[in-house]
Amino acid sequence: MQEVPFLALTVSLAAAAAGCSHPPLAAADLIVTHAAIWTGDASHPEAEALAVIGDRIVDVGSAAEIDRWRSPRTQVIDAQGRRILPGFNDAHVHFAAGGTQLASVDLRDAPSEAEFARRIIERARNRPGAWVTGGQWSERRWTPAELPTRHLIDDGTNGTPVFVRSADGRMALANAAALGRAGITERSRDPVGGTIVRDAAGLPTGLLTGTAMDGVARVIPRATDAERRETAIRALNHAASLGVTSVADMNPDPDDVSVYADLAARGLLTTRILAIPIQTAGFEQAPPGIRRGFESPWLRPGGVSGDATGAADQLRRLMAADRAGLQVCLNAGEGRTGVALALLASIVRANGERDRRFRIEHAETSTDSEADRFASMQAVASVQLAAGGADALKRFENRRVHTAIGSDWPSGSLDPMIGLARAASRVPIAVAVAAYTNGSAFAEYQETAKGTLARGMLADLVLLSDDILSMPADRVASVAVLTTIAGGQVVHQRRP
Repeated sequence: MQEVPFLALTVSLAAAAAGCSHPPLAAADLIVTHAAIWTGDASHPEAEALAVIGDRIVDVGSAAEIDRWRSPRTQVIDAQGRRILPGFNDAHVHFAAGGTQLASVDLRDAPSEAEFARRIIERARNRPGAWVTGGQWSERRWTPAELPTRHLIDDGTNGTPVFVRSADGRMALANAAALGRAGITERSRDPVGGTIVRDAAGLPTGLLTGTAMDGVARVIPRATDAERRETAIRALNHAASLGVTSVADMNPDPDDVSVYADLAARGLLTTRILAIPIQTAGFEQAPPGIRRGFESPWLRPGGVSGDATGAADQLRRLMAADRAGLQVCLNAGEGRTGVALALLASIVRANGERDRRFRIEHAETSTDSEADRFASMQAVASVQLAAGGADALKRFENRRVHTAIGSDWPSGSLDPMIGLARAASRVPIAVAVAAYTNGSAFAEYQETAKGTLARGMLADLVLLSDDILSMPADRVASVAVLTTIAGGQVVHQRRP
């Protein structure tokens, strides 16, 4: 693509042309013009410009048509021919955990045991005494691919406690200081559902799996409200820099949701958050943390989520949630898609047909026959592209299954370009973009409010450095978001 000057963001000083044959229009607050707009709207797929009043799009069309909305007060973005898409809607994140990860030790790309240890020790020495958390490490990157032990880091971290989780969340490594604070010794018994990994002499290696991780996690000091607010703002800024204007926050901590609610009330949310709590026996209509009667286009309560276990007590709770009108979201990781589909079919038989939009998370493990069942049940497949979802996306597209794309951040990168690059090797990239925008909006009953760029829709959009719709798949990951607009406001801008 030919290089163009830096994106011009200016306030127009010119009034609408005199003698216009069209009747006068209300003045737009914002106009984006001279753009290559992919609207996501099948009836009007491409456009050159759009106008915004408040937080809504009021017109989409040619530059000449949209110029009629201009006034001396209108803010004008000249896109200079660059590609514009609807804002990305990440259908599966752990938002506060992602914000925490940004300020924690990041081990996702540590290529060796030595680098794994170096990063942890460096963080411990920079902040002695403060817990070292985060991680997301994977020993599969290392040669040989051996699990780490506390002996790699004990000497370098001294009395600073360390608790870093693996990328799949199934295990964590704690150093001697952390094990000591948790009271875990060679005499400790394995909890039900977890393992304290031991060496040949019976001493804890520092590796903890399953529920054994809870022994250390519970002694880590809980974040204060001020720290949670800092974490949320860190996550919001990161999302804006990547063009992510909406997220579905899975299993959020009620205290974090309370922080989101406070930020929303103050007009400080720059990413729309759908809070989907983990299932509980009570199934209240709103997750804890959102005030009673709270309503905001920036923060909404979702349904309920849980792992697909097939247990009888789980089915009873899910049926109760469904009868209460809550959307049911089931985690089908580890090949449990069939179990999830069976649970959902039982709910339909018990409670009758309606537009439920059941969501199955981590649907990338689905087989062809399971994809057929998605289609027959009209369930939403929530796919994480970082976990092999590109093949699943093609499978679902062939069967016209409603598909939403999520990153599972912080386990995966929040950057949509990384996932889209993977998807573009298996399906037309426009299919993936649609799933990342309108598909995710459909999954939360919001397809009439966001996910496409059309009249009446929320003004959530991104301007890209290059046109991902017309480039080779192997170049998509390098494309940057130059401008992010959420609710008609510029929330991020950078140079090409």
